[in-house]
Amino acid sequence: MNITFEKYKDFLNEYQIYHTHTCPKCGMPMEITLLPVLVEIVDMKLNFEELHVLECIDCCFICLPKYSKEIIGGCYQNVIERGEKIGVFSRKGYRKKFNYCIEQNFLYDHNDFYNIPGLSYDDEHSVEGFLTPVYFTKKVLLYFMQDPDYKVNLYAETYGEFRLKNEWSIPFGINRNDKVVFWLGDLSYLDEMTLSIMKPHNVESDHKIVASEFYAGQMCCIWSHPNREIRICEQKNKLFDALNKTYEVSLFHLNDEIKQQKEKYVKPIIITEKTIEPTINMLHKVLIEGVNMPELRKLYFKIVEIPDKKYEEWGSIKFYEVLLKNIISGNDDVKNIISPLYLLNDFRQYYDHLLSEKVKEKKCKNIIQSLGIESFDEMERIYDELLKKLATLFEYMILGYTS
Repeated sequence: MNITFEKYKDFLNEYQIYHTHTCPKCGMPMEITLLPVLVEIVDMKLNFEELHVLECIDCCFICLPKYSKEIIGGCYQNVIERGEKIGVFSRKGYRKKFNYCIEQNFLYDHNDFYNIPGLSYDDEHSVEGFLTPVYFTKKVLLYFMQDPDYKVNLYAETYGEFRLKNEWSIPFGINRNDKVVFWLGDLSYLDEMTLSIMKPHNVESDHKIVASEFYAGQMCCIWSHPNREIRICEQKNKLFDALNKTYEVSLFHLNDEIKQQKEKYVKPIIITEKTIEPTINMLHKVLIEGVNMPELRKLYFKIVEIPDKKYEEWGSIKFYEVLLKNIISGNDDVKNIISPLYLLNDFRQYYDHLLSEKVKEKKCKNIIQSLGIESFDEMERIYDELLKKLATLFEYMILGYTS
């Protein structure tokens, strides 16, 4: 990458500009990236093997963060003092350590604190470096999710809380590269035992934090949306409200119990066959079991002219299907749109029922074929597709009964 300043005054003008986390070209977030950079100031060439730059995640527009401009300015003066026209500079691996968690010696890059927009402008903490991001693998939280003394909760999709009883509570986020991120200063509040469990999962900085709910919430005071699982539950409520308004039939059932299910729900940090079981159970209870069946049958008679002879044998999924058919257009695929509820039921039986291996294999095959996935081992893709389809189903029905 080449950056050219025809006059030294041009560089000084650029030096006065503070680039924020938002791309001036398209408005998308800008993340820190390490790139080889050739800076030309008048007739002098400064060749940096690696330099921190801000790069837009969408249009790839690049600009210089404040600290990198300070480095360029210092190198420029150094070359002038040597009476030369060319300078070659490489990172020597120096890592400044801030006065937080000294004994743990966590891996982090002090350049993040100085280069990521806003982090070094911290008036709340008197000791420099509090808002330095420290990165971990997602396994860092698995131990604590099994220990009843701790609480780990992703209230949003990638932004949550880590707590030990009433002793401490700190925020954390998950970045675009699936790294768990904490502020270095927040980690200093934690006890020695907790930090020693976390330390093996600490990894080098990937500098990515701006395009995250964590940065948006912590630095920009932007509220995150609830996680997808809870949003799907709220979609069911919206559908039931719309049906009640139109047909004067309330399908809500065991409201307090449903509320408890959502409040105690813990979103999985790592997606595996084992970790999604609580989610499957929660969604099944809320979406499929949490329906007032007598009222659903009343609604059925209001929207069909000739009832099916076996309607009394139906469960809630079959009635959902009737609701869908009532609003569907001729070219839409009812079977495909309603399928995630049947798949959710298959998952529930797979986990909670005593089934033969043959039956379990059949259910696994049905799940992956319905979602267009090759193997049941691809659990993260299966889980993602199932949630997408559930959200689409309820969006479709909400639109159909509110338009």
